[in-house]
Order: sequence, then structure tokens, then C-alpha cells
Amino acid sequence: MLHRHSSTSRIRGAVVSGLLCLSGLGIAFAVPAGVAAAEPTTATTVSTCDAGHWPASVDGRPRFVAGSRAGDYIWHDRTGWHLRVTHPGHRGVVFSGTIRSDAALSVKGVRLERGDKFTLSADHKSVTYRFVNHGWIDGLDFTTDCASRLSFGGRMGGLRLPTGRIWVGHLGRHPLENPFVVVKIH
Repeated sequence: MLHRHSSTSRIRGAVVSGLLCLSGLGIAFAVPAGVAAAEPTTATTVSTCDAGHWPASVDGRPRFVAGSRAGDYIWHDRTGWHLRVTHPGHRGVVFSGTIRSDAALSVKGVRLERGDKFTLSADHKSVTYRFVNHGWIDGLDFTTDCASRLSFGGRMGGLRLPTGRIWVGHLGRHPLENPFVVVKIH
């Protein structure tokens, strides 16, 4: 009986720990950390790089077009991850931020104009960006096959974006905080 109670307590602790990591997004959930790691591995096991998947809540492009509400639009699909920014009007608005990964990123700019820039860190695990948006669409496409965790933090005009200005996945859900974290489900 004592063994069962200890095991239950450990599982509950792992679930709470896993949920705390995800509370920043508020739309994703994962199997508790340690559960997948506790499974035995064999020579035929797929590498950890291929294990798991991103939560369904981040899949698919949110609805937006050039000139939509100002903010960050973030999603994942079969080609990788995508970040886009836009705002109504044609005056220049600066969008900036950082994306961090627990594995190397491969990043390319999308529809960037002169003066827009992004910088990949030396270890390839984070990218910072600064776009002067004129009502069109600026963004990044990136992949990170081996990542199990990504964090996103965005700003507009030098101020942290309110969560209502960040749309994630095809349902356009808003994270609970900025920055927020997405954790791969194992």
C-alpha cells in the first residue's frame, strides 16, 4: 500500500510539474516528464529526435491577412513552424522578439524588407528578430526536428505584446502569458 501511495504521489508531482511548464500557453498538454523516459529502449526504438509530436492546438495557420489586427501569428504544420506579423495601416510598426529551443533551429526570413533582420545564436538554439512592418506580412519559417520545447516572446513598439495580440494555431488561441512555452507531447 505504501508503495502505491509513493508511486501515485510521484505521478501527481510529475503531472503538476508538466502542467506548470505548459501553463504559459494554456492550450497544450503533455504526458508528464519522466513517464516517456521511464520506458525501456531497444536497438529498434526510434530516436528521441523523432519521438512525440507538437500539441494539436498549435497546428494550422491562424486566420489573418496583410493588415489584420496587429500582433504575432504563430503555427506549426508539416513544413515546420511559422511566425508572421502584420498590422492595419502603412505606418512602420516595429515587431521584435525571441524564439528559444532546446535543440538547434534552422531559420529563414519570409517577405522581409530592407531593415528587417533576424539573428540566429551561435548555438542555433535561439533566434531574435526585429521587423519594421508597414501593414504587409513579415515573418520567419523555422524547423527544429529534435526540439521538445519552444518558447516565444514577442514585442510591438518595444512593449511586450498583450496575450490577446498573439494568435496560435488554426483556432487562433491566445497564450496565458508572454513569453509562453510549447512542449512536445511524448
